[in-house]
Amino acid sequence: MDQIDILSGLKPDSEVYRARRERPEFVDGAELCRETVLAPRNGFGISHAMRAALAARMARFIGREDLARAYDLMLDEAGSDDELAAIASTGDLPPEADAFTKALVRHADFVTKTPRDSIRADIERLEAAGLTNPQIIALSELIAFVNFEARVIVGLSVLELVA
Repeated sequence: MDQIDILSGLKPDSEVYRARRERPEFVDGAELCRETVLAPRNGFGISHAMRAALAARMARFIGREDLARAYDLMLDEAGSDDELAAIASTGDLPPEADAFTKALVRHADFVTKTPRDSIRADIERLEAAGLTNPQIIALSELIAFVNFEARVIVGLSVLELVA
């Protein structure tokens, strides 16, 4: 069982669990994607702990406290601090947070809450804060994955209830 199974409430003997296993590339792919976006070999200057904090924050904004707690555990293992804990909790950043951190948080919040409003200027704002193209791509992948994962969990949960 993977995180999606657990948070969806899937039982190994359920029809939905078995149906999901008929496409193992999707199950394995989601796990591989999680590892790649949250703990990549080359983090491009965005630490595993920062990624976990952002993931927890996004999960909370989406309304998936269970998913957020899973990311909180990851953050604790990666080495949390006061700033990262504030990020994960959806709190305000300390005033001394650097422009890079503020840009990461602002963009993750914005795209998670209002993805349709994203425009080129949002990417330019990241560049102005000092993010490189690889960092912008890494952040975008993280945002996409957490939002994808939350939606898959919701969908599978509903299917499990009606199956």
